[in-house]
Amino acid sequence: MKNFILFLCFIFTISCKQDVSNLEKNENFIQDYTNLFSTTEAKFLLEKIKNHQFKTSNQICIYTIDSLPKNVTALNHATLLATQLGVGLKEKNNGLLLLISRYDRAIAIATGIGTEKQITDTVAYTIIENTIVPNFKNQEFYKGVSIALDSIFVKWN
Repeated sequence: MKNFILFLCFIFTISCKQDVSNLEKNENFIQDYTNLFSTTEAKFLLEKIKNHQFKTSNQICIYTIDSLPKNVTALNHATLLATQLGVGLKEKNNGLLLLISRYDRAIAIATGIGTEKQITDTVAYTIIENTIVPNFKNQEFYKGVSIALDSIFVKWN
């Protein structure tokens, strides 16, 4: 029985690793679980992210969810997701994850250590409050995220 449980744990670990590997291999850094963006909008955002990654090696993931897990802040959840997904190059730790929790109306930008110097907490807060939130209030989700990406790219060369 003990060996069987160990075997199941091993299989589970391998399957989780494969899912993350496929995500990185496909460069699918738009995880829109709330259908916030149309297919075309998601495609444009992905193209923007890919172009930035090609020029700089910096990686960005946009991740939308309906609600946050109970007793977890948006920033803590964003940081956990970025770590689990492996956003950013391991040796540079240059990842950024933009989390949007639709029904909680919560937004967070989690950055890797290699990103924090350019995208500080203050910069992230300013982008959220001055760019994303005003557009989201007008139901312009794509516009808010697209302009936010432009602001991030200017700060993060």
